[in-house]
Amino acid sequence: MDEYEAALEESRQGLTVDPAIAPLFSVGCEDRLFARWMLRYNAHGVHMTHDVERWIAGAGERCAELGMDRLGKALKAHARAEAGHDRMMVDDTKAIANWWEERFGGPVDADALLAQPPLASAGFYGKLHEQVIAGPVPFAQLAIEYEIERLSITIGPILQANCRRIFGPDTSCYSFLAEHVELDAGHTAFNQRQLDGILTESPEHLGTMVETGKAALASYAAFMAECMGLAQGDLEAERVSA
Repeated sequence: MDEYEAALEESRQGLTVDPAIAPLFSVGCEDRLFARWMLRYNAHGVHMTHDVERWIAGAGERCAELGMDRLGKALKAHARAEAGHDRMMVDDTKAIANWWEERFGGPVDADALLAQPPLASAGFYGKLHEQVIAGPVPFAQLAIEYEIERLSITIGPILQANCRRIFGPDTSCYSFLAEHVELDAGHTAFNQRQLDGILTESPEHLGTMVETGKAALASYAAFMAECMGLAQGDLEAERVSA
């Protein structure tokens, strides 16, 4: 597991210093930009979270087909904890839209945002899951879940601090983020244990796990950046129309 962690360190650090999204991790991030990013993150994030339960359960089924019954059962049980999280992002989108209108006066059509098709980065993220699950090493799903849920305990608290500063202590505008910061420490520990078990028993899969983990981080960073670009565009459109 140490080799895996070392191999992922550069990609993990790269996400936090990516100039496209680095402003989000600053306590000085401009309120309007951060709020607009959160609006886009939640509205488009529905497409990132809608199938998570199915992806994890599907990986569990494929593992069971390969004779990895214990891991298959563990993944299926873990999948149930992800049910309905996309609804939280829907609720957060609508709450932020209402907050924006009350704070700045400009109308925000939350339903129109939620009706938009998946962003390109979300499409890539979904394909990554589907390819891993259907491929010869479906348990590489653990690397995806480990890296993504690990973000909740690394960058999650930083983002949540900005949410508290801007939206206030009421988490109605950031319930998805708040819940994942609270719960994903346990989920991350689960994924780490399972991943460690696989790599201990079958070290030949290290390369596949590393590449899958890196791909997961790259696609998530691209999603965050795409939402940032849209948020900046929203603000620019407001300035032009003002």
